Amino acid sequence: MNPRRLYGPSVLGALATGGLAFFAASRTWASTTVEATGVPTAAIDVSGSDAVALVPALALVIVAAALAVLAASVRVRRAVGMLITLVAVIAIVVILRAAGDIDKTVDAAVRDSPAFIGTNDPDAVSHTVWRWITAVAFLLSALIGVVITRFGALWPTMGRKYDAPKAHTAVQEVESDADIWKALDDGRDPTQ
Repeated sequence: MNPRRLYGPSVLGALATGGLAFFAASRTWASTTVEATGVPTAAIDVSGSDAVALVPALALVIVAAALAVLAASVRVRRAVGMLITLVAVIAIVVILRAAGDIDKTVDAAVRDSPAFIGTNDPDAVSHTVWRWITAVAFLLSALIGVVITRFGALWPTMGRKYDAPKAHTAVQEVESDADIWKALDDGRDPTQ
């Protein structure tokens, strides 16, 4: 396979996996209910964003880095690929170690619930698949980051027409009104 064909799929893949990780982090990772006599039952839902606020932030870093690949030079593109890989690995470690944070967040939400009267324990906490979907999205992001690091130098870059214009080194003397209009037509500032 031609490595140049990986350019579009890699950028789109990084955007998609970063977006999926952000979306999955906003879904419910754990839930329970609190019941008490004479008080309405309260459903407690804890999202990944509630339990581990770092995860959606890391997902946004991956999305931004994917967009940076489009405009980056060869050297910067390699650095962006390494950044995507590093951020994704950090996110995976955070997600794998998040069980305690999820439990603490559920406990705090139970205590804040209007149905909690101090003596009633909540029902068993049920965990959803969204935590693992988030981890898989970051795993795919890490693989895409490796591809960008490895093959990014072979992909096309933006042309010179997108570079910042170069400053004029010499100030030209303006002698007449016609010279002023000509400088303006050329896109130069006749006062410099």
